[in-house]
Amino acid sequence: MTNSTKRISAIVIFYIIAIGLRYYITEIKPDFFTNSNLYINVLLQAIGPLLGGLFVIKFLKRPNELKLLGIGFLKTLLAISIPIVLFSLVGILNTGKPYLNAPKYIAIILVYALFEEYGWRNYLQSELSELNKLIKYLIITVLWFIWHLNFELTFNNLIFFLILFAGSLGIGYVADKSKSLIFVALFHAFFNISQNELLSGIEMKQKLAIIIISAVSAILIVKYDNRIKSTTANNMYN
Repeated sequence: MTNSTKRISAIVIFYIIAIGLRYYITEIKPDFFTNSNLYINVLLQAIGPLLGGLFVIKFLKRPNELKLLGIGFLKTLLAISIPIVLFSLVGILNTGKPYLNAPKYIAIILVYALFEEYGWRNYLQSELSELNKLIKYLIITVLWFIWHLNFELTFNNLIFFLILFAGSLGIGYVADKSKSLIFVALFHAFFNISQNELLSGIEMKQKLAIIIISAVSAILIVKYDNRIKSTTANNMYN
């Protein structure tokens, strides 16, 4: 079996698992899904890419370029802490008290994004790494869009497709630069936070302000980490 055949076979198997579980969970809605609490319910919707990615990586020995803490524990903790602290404190502006549920809600949204990104960026982007970047991101976007089971030809779905394409470009760039699964999930989570009803008590303009501050902070952390690595590497050869 040629490498191209192995690659295509692995992608097909990954995608069958990812979209099959998505359909089973969200369309067939088994009893354990409908009877689960809100947080388990949310996480189960993203279980397909996680299990699909795990299967092809562990059993078919397919590539995965991301590490859970690609830039180290402390920098990862700092990047995650910024939105949690800001979303907790924004409650003071609205009610005079910290929004104490924010850490729990952000954790759920982040884990959901982590489940998805284990498949889309950690596996699939790694599998397609030899392709032209535009083609690679377009393939990921098409598969990602269909995985959401959006089949109606509507203007809203066109906008959603374009958002996913922008997400593939942006999150893909973060994956290439950070090599961190947590960082990739964090940027995915930023979009979900802006849409998710778990944080509906916070005004949209406040959400967007916090997301922008958190995203810029995360980017600076990655750039600082890359600069330190580059300086260290240069010193080793001088």
